[in-house]
Amino acid sequence: MKRAFGLLLNIPFLLLVVACGGDDDGAASTTPSPAATTALRTPSPSPTQAPTPSPLPDTPSPTTHPGPAGDPLGFPIDPSARLGLVTGEVGARVIQWGAGPPAFEYTRDSQPSGDPDEANRSGWNCDVHVEYEGRPAVDWYIPTGTPIFATMEGTATLFAVTVVNAFDSYGVDREPYLGNPDRRRASIRPFPGLSGGLGVYVEIDSGEFLTVSAHLELAQTAGALPAGVFYAGYSPQSDYSTMFGAIPNSRAGTPIAQWHVRRGDLIGYSGDAGYSEAPHLHYTIQRAGSDTLLCPTTESGFQDGGWLLK
Repeated sequence: MKRAFGLLLNIPFLLLVVACGGDDDGAASTTPSPAATTALRTPSPSPTQAPTPSPLPDTPSPTTHPGPAGDPLGFPIDPSARLGLVTGEVGARVIQWGAGPPAFEYTRDSQPSGDPDEANRSGWNCDVHVEYEGRPAVDWYIPTGTPIFATMEGTATLFAVTVVNAFDSYGVDREPYLGNPDRRRASIRPFPGLSGGLGVYVEIDSGEFLTVSAHLELAQTAGALPAGVFYAGYSPQSDYSTMFGAIPNSRAGTPIAQWHVRRGDLIGYSGDAGYSEAPHLHYTIQRAGSDTLLCPTTESGFQDGGWLLK
C-alpha cells in the first residue's frame, strides 16, 4: 500500500436512538477491541492470534499536516475533492456526484451553518447526528471507492459488521434521509431489525485519541492491505460477501486486520454498508478512555471541536 495524499462534545446522549452510524435497538454503536469480539465468528482471533501491527509500504506524501503525530488533524478524505450534492425537491431528491463544494470549504463554511439545509446538503453534520444517533459525527457524500486516509499515527484495525446496506435489505426508501432529513418521513427507527450500524470501519488508536472511518467497501479495502496484517481466517482474497453478507443480530464489529499507520496513509476505500442513506464516509473522534465523541467541525454547542480545521 502506498502512503497516499497527506491530509491536511462533550455533551451527553440526547436521545437513545441511532441513525447513519448506529443501530435500531436504542443503544449507540460502540467500537469493540479484538478481544471483545472473539466469539462473534469462526474462525475468530484470540489474543495470541492477533497479528503484530506492521508498518505498510509507503511513499512520501505531497503535503504534511503539522502537529503531534497522535492527534487527529486534517481530513480523512482529499480536502479538495468535490462532494456529492443533494438536489431536487423534498420527495424527489437525488445526489449529484461531484457537484458539491470541496470537502474543506463545505466543512469550514456549510456544516457549521445555522441553516440545516445548507449544513447537510453534502452529508450530515454533528447536529443531525446527535438528533438521529445521540452522538456527534460528520458525514461527507462521496462515491464508493474514494480513498480514505489516516488523520494521525497509531494502530489501525479493520472491523466488519456487514457488507450489505440496511435500506436495501429492508426495502426502505433512502430519499427521506438524504441531506437534511425530511422529519415527516425520516423515522429515527426505519427498520424492523438491526441496521448493521457502521457496516465496515477502520478504527485508529493513537493512545491519546480514537478515530473511526465507517461505511467502507470491505473487499476493496482488504485487497489493499498486505497479507501479513490479517487476523486468522481472513486475507486480501477472502470471500467477504459471503462472510458478512447478512445483517447480524449483534452490533459489534468483527476484527479483520490490524496494522500501523501514520498520518496521510491510505487506510481503505469508501462504501455504502450498514446504516447508510447514500455512499459516504462517516467520521468520528474521541479521546482515549472517554465514551464522549467530539465534534470534528466548528459547529456551535460542542466543546473540544473543530479538529478537521486544526
